[in-house]
Amino acid sequence: MAEARVFVDDAVTGRLPDVCAKTGVQAHGRLRIVEEIGRSSRLGILWLFVFLGPLGWIVLAFLAIGSRGEQLEVDVPYSDVAYHRFVVARRVLRATVAATAIGTVLLILGARVLGPGNGMLMAVLLVFAGLIGIIVAEWRLGRRSVGVRLDASRRWVTLTGVHPAFAAACAEHTRQRATI
Repeated sequence: MAEARVFVDDAVTGRLPDVCAKTGVQAHGRLRIVEEIGRSSRLGILWLFVFLGPLGWIVLAFLAIGSRGEQLEVDVPYSDVAYHRFVVARRVLRATVAATAIGTVLLILGARVLGPGNGMLMAVLLVFAGLIGIIVAEWRLGRRSVGVRLDASRRWVTLTGVHPAFAAACAEHTRQRATI
């Protein structure tokens, strides 16, 4: 995969070449990517709350749905095939999160029937397996999406994980725009 560096105005308004960012073919649609900027990734240290048990899970849930920082919304050209792959990967991630959460709650509530030791052991194993599934699903979704970085001048956006044909088309688009 490649990178494409474009003007922030072009990325935000969607004035990018009609070449699919993931497949390099003609794109007929756009995918809006919303990226939080100005903060480091929230995934890092916050996942330590998982190890604090149910109280940590509640804190993690509140932090996850809490206020967001500044966001950059970018419209990237996507073909129908690439968009379908993205939607399927997103559905798999959501289903994995939901199945892990519901299964864990049901096992914890059913611990009385199974016995306290067995029920909690099964819940811990389910959470562990669910987290592995979530990590794999998140990785797959990341491969179906485009990374977005805003430079320090806030003038350029770097799109990562794009097809080389899209990167070349963006470079040509930027050259033409700069000569105008």
